[in-house]
Amino acid sequence: MTVKRKILGKGLGALIQNVETTGDNYFLCSIDEISPSKVQPRKDFNEQQLKELSDSIKGNGVIEPLLVRRSEIGYELIAGERRWRAARLAGLKEVPVVVRDATDEESLEIAIIENIQRADLNPIEEALAYKNLMEKFGLSQDEMAKKVGKERATVANYLRLLKLAPEVKDELQRGAISMGHAKVLLSLDAHAAQRDTCRKIIEKGLSVRDTEEAVKHFIKGGKKEKDSEGRKTTPQLKYVEDEMRNIFGTRVSVREKKGKGRFEIEFYSYEELERILEMLRNIKG
Repeated sequence: MTVKRKILGKGLGALIQNVETTGDNYFLCSIDEISPSKVQPRKDFNEQQLKELSDSIKGNGVIEPLLVRRSEIGYELIAGERRWRAARLAGLKEVPVVVRDATDEESLEIAIIENIQRADLNPIEEALAYKNLMEKFGLSQDEMAKKVGKERATVANYLRLLKLAPEVKDELQRGAISMGHAKVLLSLDAHAAQRDTCRKIIEKGLSVRDTEEAVKHFIKGGKKEKDSEGRKTTPQLKYVEDEMRNIFGTRVSVREKKGKGRFEIEFYSYEELERILEMLRNIKG
C-alpha cells in the first residue's frame, strides 16, 4: 500500500514531524488501538456524509494518514476522527497513522485548526472549542485568534454566540438559522424574545435583513406602556415575565426603572411557597 502524504494546511503540515515511520512517514496501525480524542471540538458527525466517505474508503482506502498521539491503551486521535469513524464503518482493520508527541493544548489546537480549515465545525462547536482552549490554558482572545489565524473580532463574535438562548443555539447548530441571523438575535437580551424571533425566522423564512428589521421594530417597541393592570411595562419585560412564569409555574411580576428593578413571585399556599423555595435551592446548586 502506497500512501501519498498530503499537507492539510497551515498548522497540520508543520506538525507532521518527529514521527514513527516505516520509511514513508506513516505506519499501519490496528484501528482498535485508536481511541477518539478527549478534546475533539466536533460533536456531531453527519451519518450520510460518513456513509459516503466509508464507501469511498472501501474503494480507495484511507488516502490521508490520521494524526495520533500515544495513550495508555494505544493511540489517541489528534486529527482525522471522521476518517477513523468512516474506516471503521467500512470494516477496515488497519489505518495509516502519523504519531506525534502532543500536549492536550496542542491536540485541541490542531483539532480546531483542522476542523476550521475543512469548515467541519458548526458555529456553536467552533465557539465552544475557542472557549474550551481559552479557559483550559488561560488564553486571551488575542492569543486565541493568533493560534487559529483569525481576527480577534471574529473570535469574539463566535464567543458571543454562547450567550444565545439554548433553543436558538440548537437551531443554529442544525443549520435552521445562519450565523448572520444569530448575531442579530444577540441584540435581544431576553432569551424568550430570542426564541420567539427565532421561531419567526424559521416559520416565515426571514432573511438576515428581514430579521434586522424585526428586531429593530421590537426594540423600538420597548417604550413603556401600561398593561391591562395599569403597570408600566415593555415587550422585553413581558418576555422576561413569561419566561419566569414558565420556570416557576406561577405568576411573576417584573418592575424596572433605569435598568434596575425587582421581581415578585406569587404563591397561593405554604405548599407552593415550599415548592418555589426548593426550586431556588436547586438553582443555587
